[in-house]
Amino acid sequence: MAWSVTRNRNSYLSSWYWKVKQRRGAKKAIIALARKLLVIIYTMFKTNSQYDETAFEVAKTKQDRFRVKKILAEARKLGLELVVSPKSA
Repeated sequence: MAWSVTRNRNSYLSSWYWKVKQRRGAKKAIIALARKLLVIIYTMFKTNSQYDETAFEVAKTKQDRFRVKKILAEARKLGLELVVSPKSA
C-alpha cells in the first residue's frame, strides 16, 4: 500500500515520502510511510472518521512558516537582511 501511495505525486503522504527518501534512503522511507499509514488507519478506526487529505494542509502551512523562519535566521547569521514580500496572485 505504501508503494502505491508514492506513485500519486499530488498527495501529502507522497511528498512526505520523497522528503524522507532524500534524507534516509528509499528502504527506510517506505517503512516510515507504511508506519505512518498504519497510524492513520488506526486513528480512523478508533475515531470512526474518514480520511481527509485537506487535514494535512494545516501541517503543510506550519512547515512552510517554519522553513521561512529558518531561512531568515540563517541569513541573519551570515549578516544578510532579507525582506519578506507577500506572494503575488
